[in-house]
Amino acid sequence: MASNIPKFRFLTAAQVRRLHGTLIANAQPTQPALLESAVQSPLNIKYYNNEQNLFQLAASLPEKIMKNHAYQDGNKRTALVAADMFLKINGYKLQETPLQTGNVSQDLENAHVAVCTNAWTAEELGRFYEQSAKAIEEWTPEILAYRNEATEY
Repeated sequence: MASNIPKFRFLTAAQVRRLHGTLIANAQPTQPALLESAVQSPLNIKYYNNEQNLFQLAASLPEKIMKNHAYQDGNKRTALVAADMFLKINGYKLQETPLQTGNVSQDLENAHVAVCTNAWTAEELGRFYEQSAKAIEEWTPEILAYRNEATEY
């Protein structure tokens, strides 16, 4: 019997550490358990809350990364690139190039700061993602590698 519940790909803590190391700084999390907790958040929300909206799941990841503060520095940037990769491995993108300058990047940065300062909820961030994200037209080798390593659920 086929299930109508969509399956999504979820990043692993190792993948988020790799994104941080590649795009932010060559540093390990000072609180690895808090990073693991943050990375598990979208999976838990899908399972326990039966959340089927990809963008709401995506928004829970950066919220937890920023608030858990697993890294000494770069948590907001890590949260942004992790959310973007989470959406990319599921067929959407927030930005062409991670951490680019420009309106989209500035709006994303502002949205993340709003969540960090409790001006926005993760749900509001999810709605922002849904309005901002674009379908991926070309699957790059990097996105495919992350997609293939991700957890499917």
